[in-house]
Amino acid sequence: MNRYIENLKVFLAEQTPCYCYDDAHSLLEVLYYCYATANPVDNATIHFQFQKLNDILRRLTRKEIDSVFSVACDLCISHERQAFLDGIHVGMRLFSELYELPTQVQEIATSRE
Repeated sequence: MNRYIENLKVFLAEQTPCYCYDDAHSLLEVLYYCYATANPVDNATIHFQFQKLNDILRRLTRKEIDSVFSVACDLCISHERQAFLDGIHVGMRLFSELYELPTQVQEIATSRE
């Protein structure tokens, strides 16, 4: 392999990228944060469910309410993030399969001849 490409690979492997988000460890996660910031999830269903949660939490102390609310929000954010990342992976897989499709069709046609 070209020594310049090898040198570039070594350089990139030694560098720690800075994604400007404390908990982002990949460009895909940065893409999620940008998307989530630009497209916040807020609808009537979410408001209704949080109201139901608040009705239950009223029986607890303020400290308990804060604790439960924090865990519930962390769960929601984790699910949203994972769904976004999985969606990107599925989309990339679909693109890959569709991109390979013409080659596969051509191989099938050639094998029938």
